[in-house]
Amino acid sequence: MALEKKYYNYIRICVVIFYLSCGSSTYSQEPTRDVRKKTSIGICKYKIFYTCRFSKDTIKKEPLYDKHVLKIGDTLSHYSSMLADKADSVWYNLRETFIQPNKNGADGINPYEKAGLGQNECPNYEDVFMGYPYEGISTVMTRIITKEFIYEEPVPKFKWKILSDTITISGYKCKKATTSFRGRDYEVWFTPFIPIRQGPWKFNGLPGLILKAADTKGYFEWIATGIEKSNNEGIYIYRFDKVNMQKTTRKDVLNLLNKQWKDPIGLMFYVNQEILGTGYKDEKTGKLVLVYRGDTYNYQKPYIPQLELE
Repeated sequence: MALEKKYYNYIRICVVIFYLSCGSSTYSQEPTRDVRKKTSIGICKYKIFYTCRFSKDTIKKEPLYDKHVLKIGDTLSHYSSMLADKADSVWYNLRETFIQPNKNGADGINPYEKAGLGQNECPNYEDVFMGYPYEGISTVMTRIITKEFIYEEPVPKFKWKILSDTITISGYKCKKATTSFRGRDYEVWFTPFIPIRQGPWKFNGLPGLILKAADTKGYFEWIATGIEKSNNEGIYIYRFDKVNMQKTTRKDVLNLLNKQWKDPIGLMFYVNQEILGTGYKDEKTGKLVLVYRGDTYNYQKPYIPQLELE
């Protein structure tokens, strides 16, 4: 039993150290969502696929990519990362394999590599449900390191300015619109020929599906890559116990994400001390230091761009 726990904990600490070395906002979290624990909340009629490009810092602006899907039902929708789902499945299989005492090779396991993700691919662990649990309400589920945080808010209302510019995306003629939302300015392209008043992430309210969106500073971009009619596929939400799920507010989530670059070690201890080994507070900086296998980790990450700044 001790050997099983040793291998399992080592896999987890490798992933957490990997989390410290890359990622942005809710990206690159530890993939521990149990893919078997889902509850159906609706039926999907259409699926819109997007490639999301984002930056992991504001200095180099090195691009990372994720593959997202927007599932549209009659009364609700679900926007999520397909790479996150893929990593979850692989991670769960790794747990089943490497906690067995007769297995070797646990050291250095990277579930993202095992899932076939490229070096510039990074999953986003933020799910956005529109119209759930009630009409006019949005539910956001965000994973920060090893813990899920969930909050509800009214479906965001955007003040759109529709312009005369047009382009063609994936064969659809699109019109340009601009907006400001929670500290960022955006330019989007929507097509009135697909009467779905939504788009990637939290964008909604235009008279047509949004096929492209980007912030004006170049940190985030979404581009539609495909549209499918679904054959009564389910829309699901993950189930978590009280230990791994915390109900909170959007403001509290933003505070935690700010801590991610200001004091990442402190954030790790706040979320889940069990996997971190030991730690102590640096008297000079007041920040927490992680000690693992004789190595210390204490640093401030470059400023991480977040979608919502306020």
